[in-house]
Amino acid sequence: MNLIKGEYEHIRTFCRESFGRTLKMTAVAFVALLLIGFVGGLVFPDIAAGFVERFTAQVQQSGIIETDGTVHVGALFANNIRASFYTLVYGLLPFIYLPALALGLNSMLLGALASYYAHAGLSLAYFFVGVLPHGIFELPALVISIALGLHLCEKITQRLRHKVHGIVLPTINDAMRVMLFVCLPLLLIASLVEAYITPLLLKLF
Repeated sequence: MNLIKGEYEHIRTFCRESFGRTLKMTAVAFVALLLIGFVGGLVFPDIAAGFVERFTAQVQQSGIIETDGTVHVGALFANNIRASFYTLVYGLLPFIYLPALALGLNSMLLGALASYYAHAGLSLAYFFVGVLPHGIFELPALVISIALGLHLCEKITQRLRHKVHGIVLPTINDAMRVMLFVCLPLLLIASLVEAYITPLLLKLF
């Protein structure tokens, strides 16, 4: 317990002294792009419908949905872990801030999905019930992993551009610590909620 407590203390220090600014900026950008995706989907419904169709096809091909329509928890958890770690790994490429692409795609897709429901005259309550129960765990994990990738890219870029030493490896260690002790538990809870609780709530509609 003392070891785990020490890890979380280290994470709090990392957020307070270095990572917090990037995390806040990423969260604000996520919300802003989500709203842009929602408004854009209302203005251009055909584009929003195309996004939704491609997203649905990807989900069906991923093995997350069983043949009987239920969610495969293991496949969902593994898929979310891969997406989070890929976003972090993208941060190893300096200068281009590639994790920002994941930020834009995920936030605007969520906004477009909401606009698809609204434009089709479907209940937004149904949309929120389908997204929020697991989203309150999954979306923070997504934002954190994207912010970690952006933060790592920033530090590597500083190292190459300004010859700042001693910042890359500690940042990688801190990022992996956050992934292990923050993102993974959130993603596990999100997977369980999406598989077992969200379907029960949707049946109410």
